[in-house]
Amino acid sequence: MTDATPSEVDLDDARAFVQDAYRRRSSDGEQAAQHPQAVARLLSEDGQPPRLVLAGLLHDLLEDTEVGPEELRARFGPEVTGLVQALTQDPAISDYYERKAALRRQVLDAGRDAATVALADKSAKLAAESSRPKERRLGHYQATLEGIEKRYGRSRLSERLHQELQRFPAEKDASRN
Repeated sequence: MTDATPSEVDLDDARAFVQDAYRRRSSDGEQAAQHPQAVARLLSEDGQPPRLVLAGLLHDLLEDTEVGPEELRARFGPEVTGLVQALTQDPAISDYYERKAALRRQVLDAGRDAATVALADKSAKLAAESSRPKERRLGHYQATLEGIEKRYGRSRLSERLHQELQRFPAEKDASRN
């Protein structure tokens, strides 16, 4: 599909594309594709428009697979691709804290839609955790939530992320965010 709009894209086709992209990366492709599917499900359950559900499904492809922005643009259109790019961290930034801070700024600057997908992403990641994530990761999620709520206000998805973060209360001597 060339220059597709999200309403023209069959989500089942997009799911198959995601699974194939992860399968090409490694043998655990189906397992790796579970997270983006969970993000898309959260967005759909929240009543978000198809383009956001699609962006949620595709959000990690540029970081995790060999799929490039050109292929995404050709298959899913420029709007969805722009959202995915806004949710993709810059691998050229080697320091974890700097890279995550840059990603948070990038998401905020991209607008409410990118922020909405970011909230679903963080909520899905934490919901899948059975043990406490590293403090720096929790700090990044907390900072993401605070930045989004400061800029765009509270939402059902931000409330969900609050609930997920409450499962892992802050430790006393946590390292820097």
